[in-house]
Amino acid sequence: MQPTPVTAVGLLVALVGFAALDRVRRAVSAAEDSTPTDGPRSIDLREHAWKWVIPAVLLLVVAAEGDSLASIGWRVESPSVLLGQVLVGFGVLVGSHVLTAPLWARVGDGGDSLAAGIGSFASLSTPERLFVAFTAGATEETAFHGYALERLLSLTGSAPLAGGLSAAAFVVGHAGDTWDRDAIRRIAQPALVMTLLYLWFRSLPALIAIHALNDSLALLLADRFDDLAGDSDSDGENPDASEAADSDAGNSDPDVADTSADTDASSLAWLRGE
Repeated sequence: MQPTPVTAVGLLVALVGFAALDRVRRAVSAAEDSTPTDGPRSIDLREHAWKWVIPAVLLLVVAAEGDSLASIGWRVESPSVLLGQVLVGFGVLVGSHVLTAPLWARVGDGGDSLAAGIGSFASLSTPERLFVAFTAGATEETAFHGYALERLLSLTGSAPLAGGLSAAAFVVGHAGDTWDRDAIRRIAQPALVMTLLYLWFRSLPALIAIHALNDSLALLLADRFDDLAGDSDSDGENPDASEAADSDAGNSDPDVADTSADTDASSLAWLRGE
């Protein structure tokens, strides 16, 4: 495949489009509403709805290139093969988390920031969480693996280079308010696993389903980490509220406080695979 200006635009959109779109969205939101936000971890569903702009633009790029959807991984051998790929891929992804969780528990904050990021979705209803999960799977896989990896592979002929660049873009693209540096380190693992699964299956529908299932599982359990997300929000946001909370804590029933602490500890133990 020969590089063209259209493909260059497509790669730019696929690799950095989400970050650029997020900056534009924040600038527009700031211009429209100058009132203080709820904190760095509040979830705005519109942020996720905006992500559909990226695959829409990429579909236009593919059309301008004169290529088919198969050129960005839209390949299904048969329903049974697709189902098998999804089950195997989801099992590999979850299994990799279970196997490495004890190691990650000794890195950085041990999973606190990742748990807080997951807990920030607890304010959403179940349908909203599923929408976020499906949106992440469909939009991110189309951009980072379907378009970017396929085009880089065609241009370079190197699977390690194409896979490495797309996985790196996937990780960097998640940096923001919801996921901090410690959480991003852990997101790098599923990013690598998903990249390897795509190189194995070369089926975008399979990867979208695997990604969506993985995110759905995490978001449906967000309530287990809601308290941790609240703790993260309160850090440095409102000193008066923090002092009031400390005062209330001093006057509260110790049995209730112990129960809350046990719940947080249990949630983190689950996340760490203990």
